[in-house]
Amino acid sequence: MKILYTLLAIVLTVATFAQNLSGRATYNSKMILKDFNEKVAEDPSKMSKNFIEAVRKASEKTFVLEFTKEESLYTEEQTLDLTSEVGKKNKVILNSDESGTLYKNLKENYYILENDRFDKINLIKDTLENSGWELLTESKQIGNYTAYKATKTIKREKTVEKEDREKTSNLLEMLDKKEPEDWVYVAWYTPQIPTPNGPGKFGGLPGLILELHDPKQETVYLCSEIILNPKKPIQIKVPKGKTISKEEFEKMKKEWLDKISVQKY
Repeated sequence: MKILYTLLAIVLTVATFAQNLSGRATYNSKMILKDFNEKVAEDPSKMSKNFIEAVRKASEKTFVLEFTKEESLYTEEQTLDLTSEVGKKNKVILNSDESGTLYKNLKENYYILENDRFDKINLIKDTLENSGWELLTESKQIGNYTAYKATKTIKREKTVEKEDREKTSNLLEMLDKKEPEDWVYVAWYTPQIPTPNGPGKFGGLPGLILELHDPKQETVYLCSEIILNPKKPIQIKVPKGKTISKEEFEKMKKEWLDKISVQKY
């Protein structure tokens, strides 16, 4: 009976902690840059040392995730640029469609991404896709927390655009005829911080993601600092403005790329 009361007390404590949980997690990210590194190894003389260093430096970023029980805001931490004039000339910025301030609403299961690509600021709203994780028994220590491994596999399909098919009948011969390998995401989460959140759009696990391997973006995220229930309350501000769907954003992207292509030729 005593053990039963003890277990009940632990469950109630965890439930209360989760209900009032808020915090700030800092993530350091680094792109793998497999293709770039292979080209550098192939012939280092084709690129200057300053440019190679600039690309590798640009692949390393710091993000801050501020979260409450139901919401979060994920932003890139801006650092003061103290590089020399030579360094500034070789400065490289690596952005993608995923870049920008990310708001997540865990209760209603959607996100809003504030993205400034294609010559304008866009607020992209879509559903969070956090299902499909396989929870494994493998664990490891990350800082002061015990983290457990989870994986998610996303099918990759080889697609050939109509324009490409028209350009050459030998396109498939130019491409690797093997089906592309599926993307296998690997996350390490800790139930000690019971929030289904993590870097970027990732989450849906029974604990905060402390480490994530994203094969699609070729990026690794590692949590370097966690502050739970800070004295100054976490306040999440929802991005304001007209939102567009992911499909609308993709259409805008295609139109922008077509416009750039026409201007080139």
